Amino acid sequence: MKNFRFDALTLILINAIMPVMCAIFPSQKMVALTYIMASLILVVSGNIRRIFKVICVVAVFLAIYLINEYYGFSAILAAWARMMLLFMPCFMIAALLITEYKSSEVLSGLQRLRLPKIFIIGITVTIRYIPTFYREFKIIKKAMKIRGIEFSALHPIRTFEYLMVPQLFRCVALSTELTCAGLTKGISAKNDRTSYYGSGFGPIDYTSFIVLILGYILIIGGIV
Repeated sequence: MKNFRFDALTLILINAIMPVMCAIFPSQKMVALTYIMASLILVVSGNIRRIFKVICVVAVFLAIYLINEYYGFSAILAAWARMMLLFMPCFMIAALLITEYKSSEVLSGLQRLRLPKIFIIGITVTIRYIPTFYREFKIIKKAMKIRGIEFSALHPIRTFEYLMVPQLFRCVALSTELTCAGLTKGISAKNDRTSYYGSGFGPIDYTSFIVLILGYILIIGGIV
């Protein structure tokens, strides 16, 4: 099966529209549509394995929600599990955007929305930093293991200290590096930024918008 690549702006818009529509027209059908849409995006983009991981995660949260809902162990835990289930489709698309797209592609897509530059830069840096944070987290764990320091759930405060204190120092250094990299690439220039990556919607992008709009029409119109 041929893998298609969505435009970065398509994923951003779909990920912004879906939770808004679920909030305006709350129903199980709306939630089902968000899951179907997110799954189709992953399948078309060639991330089928990620869907199986999502199924396992959803099964865990669903079990937590149902157990607490029927047996009343913890209303807070049930609400948290339900919230995670509702936002899982957004997490699926966001994960695809973070792992498969470069920050330059995201920045190029956001510029087409004519948003304030400071807002675009903030979102781009945040998206770029998430995988960096994960890599730094793994490096810190390996460094602690070499020093004979073990992480244990029995000592959450100590574990939190060993992980977060080095991470905070790395955040300071990484923020400086990201700032220098941005200035080097002319991020502070007043002129419109050009991009190496081609920007524009393709057939797969228009198809995804049509499928999403048709789904909303069928659900809101009471046809399904």
